[in-house]
Amino acid sequence: MVSIGLFLGLGVLFGTLGGTTAYIIFYREYIHHFVDAGKARGMALRGALTAFLFFLALSVIAGLVISYFAMPQSRER
Repeated sequence: MVSIGLFLGLGVLFGTLGGTTAYIIFYREYIHHFVDAGKARGMALRGALTAFLFFLALSVIAGLVISYFAMPQSRER
């Protein structure tokens, strides 16, 4: 049986990497357009949170799909 906890852990790992990368990219782009660094930082944090949640959700959904197809005898046909 495939563990959903494994996919949740992978989601946190890749979500953190994706969120950090998104923050750096967003911040460097927004700092060119806004004089106030605080506003650029806030918008970059929102983008990073969105990226983190996206990768986390994607990993959990992939885990559910893989679990469903990994155990064919447990589902009814």
